[in-house]
Amino acid sequence: MILIRPVTNADDKSVKDLIRAILEKEFPAEERTFFGNDIQNVSKTYAGDGDHFFVACDGEKIVGTTGIKREDERNALLRRIFVRDDYRGKRIAFQLIQNAIEFCKKCGYDEVIFKTTSRMQNAINLCEANGFVKKATVHLGGLDLFKFTFHITENNHGHVSEKKKRRKS
Repeated sequence: MILIRPVTNADDKSVKDLIRAILEKEFPAEERTFFGNDIQNVSKTYAGDGDHFFVACDGEKIVGTTGIKREDERNALLRRIFVRDDYRGKRIAFQLIQNAIEFCKKCGYDEVIFKTTSRMQNAINLCEANGFVKKATVHLGGLDLFKFTFHITENNHGHVSEKKKRRKS
């Protein structure tokens, strides 16, 4: 059974190794661009106010990841959606994104933003299946950069976070 939980310090190396392995195998041209400093120590990088990092585990083995990073008071960035290839097709990434969206609702974000390239078609399909809408495209030669958004206030079915309640008071 797959368990989705917050990242711990003990997970840092496994998360970094998982993301690096997927980038090297599936996106070697983008690896230098997408292998950022944020995954050197995810438990600390994603420990700020409004930040969170989730791991999907099969027993002790980390098989999937996603993170939320505060962009500003109203917007969060959805980052690092990765699932081991031998665990794909089991709705793990979908569950990771749903957990990330729930976290964003609790934090009072209005919008979740996901940026990707045209080469990451699985990520595009996954975000669209989770209610994200393409808002912008930048053409860079043979590569397109996409920005997707998920509006929590429109998709939240009347739920108002504690933070928003305090803001209105």
